[in-house]
Amino acid sequence: MKTLLLFFLAPVIMMAAEQTATFKVSGNCNSCKKTITKAANTVSGVRSSDWDKNTKIATVVYDDATAKLPDIKQAIVNAGYDVENIKATDEAYNKLHSCCKYRGKE
Repeated sequence: MKTLLLFFLAPVIMMAAEQTATFKVSGNCNSCKKTITKAANTVSGVRSSDWDKNTKIATVVYDDATAKLPDIKQAIVNAGYDVENIKATDEAYNKLHSCCKYRGKE
């Protein structure tokens, strides 16, 4: 009986750890989208990520038992993109392709 109960509760327990976060990320184009989502997906526990170039909003679905939101944001900042009130270093920003440079355009 315990095994049967665990069988049915395991998916519920696993789903309880899934979180969705949305936050602003500066950027311009589809290349930005590719880089931002790739950076977010490098964090272990991130299940999916997306970035809307019109709204500048990233949506990340992650397992909060493995991934932490500050780590996800930091991965995006390390890729050269400003995240809400965390500014990418000039060194990281300057590595972006010219079409992806957003400072002074927002």
